[in-house]
Amino acid sequence: MSETSYFNPASPLPHKKAFYPIRGVYFDAGVQHPASRGCVAAAMEYLKYKGFYSDIDYDPVTMRKDVISKYARLINADPDEVAIAGSTTMGENLIILALQLTQKGGKVITDDLHYFGSYQIFGELKKQGVEVVTIRNKNGTIEYEDYEAAIDKNTTLVCVSGVSTFNGHQHDLKKLCKMAHKQGAYVYADVIHQVGATPLDVKACDVDFCSAGTFKWLMADQGCGFLYVKKENLKTLKRPWYGKRQVRNLVTHVFPGDDITNDDNIYEYELANNCEGHFSVWSEPRIVIAQLNYSLDYLHQVGIERIVEYRFPILDYIRSEIEKLGFKCLTPENSITPLLAFECHDAISRLGPLFDEAGIRASIYKGHFRVAVSVYNDMNDAQMLTETLAKAV
Repeated sequence: MSETSYFNPASPLPHKKAFYPIRGVYFDAGVQHPASRGCVAAAMEYLKYKGFYSDIDYDPVTMRKDVISKYARLINADPDEVAIAGSTTMGENLIILALQLTQKGGKVITDDLHYFGSYQIFGELKKQGVEVVTIRNKNGTIEYEDYEAAIDKNTTLVCVSGVSTFNGHQHDLKKLCKMAHKQGAYVYADVIHQVGATPLDVKACDVDFCSAGTFKWLMADQGCGFLYVKKENLKTLKRPWYGKRQVRNLVTHVFPGDDITNDDNIYEYELANNCEGHFSVWSEPRIVIAQLNYSLDYLHQVGIERIVEYRFPILDYIRSEIEKLGFKCLTPENSITPLLAFECHDAISRLGPLFDEAGIRASIYKGHFRVAVSVYNDMNDAQMLTETLAKAV
């Protein structure tokens, strides 16, 4: 039996058999999602190909094209609007460079629920003369009146996390984009905690740009990501860098067999006008693309809506029971995202030893902890978590 046939993606959740036995209780997919049996098998198949085994029929070029199409379908984009990038943050940097913010000036608006790894981006933009406004959250959520007051005709870009890594707050991207577009501003969304976890339709919400790494809810490994750019925006962007992947046609006049010229014209080329023609360069982690070829199929077959529906009662139970223990929930009510955050004084020292003893993995920070629920978790996991937390009270 192959690793990919241990389970049927259409079978009822949870899908524990889709994964190798996970040590203890794992509520930390928000940091790193476990690789499924199918992802491991896909990576091994790639490594066999890389070892030049004579009996391996493998086409990485077609697979790459298929993976882009599968991701595009997941977010309701056209494949020409998607490029492979190295990470979520690389996508955000590429958009900022393509908009030439430091050269042209302008105003950037963000909020404090955006990914903390982007804070330094805005700090450096400030140093280079770009006006940056940061909206502060109120009780773990964003009030859109604050955005409406901040966005004006000088605003170039609004940068947010579609789902906050801090507490799972999910932006109403459609509302935010409508506000921004009314003033002529673009909207970029970090969607690493959204795509693959909650439904995302880039056409319906009208977001201009978004990017996502592949090692969380896309269930692959690090070193890869996707960048989406709405096609009508491409004509307004400057290519931030150049590379072979961007080239549509290349004719050389220097190698044996070429039409050799005696002038400086040693090559002719044409750049593609799609997302890859603006933002791709060349080498990419093919082993991660192999994993994505499997995991994106899995997500399509399971269905994002079904994943959301499955985890609702687990999240409701965790939230209710942990709040009864006296821990304040920092996640907005009625959230459909897989993340729950709770305030906890001295969380590292209070919870670290307890979680280690019980074999529980979750995200623990100075003054709060975060739980991430995925397709392999069940109510038994939730009960183990709450019983362990009761010991800290």
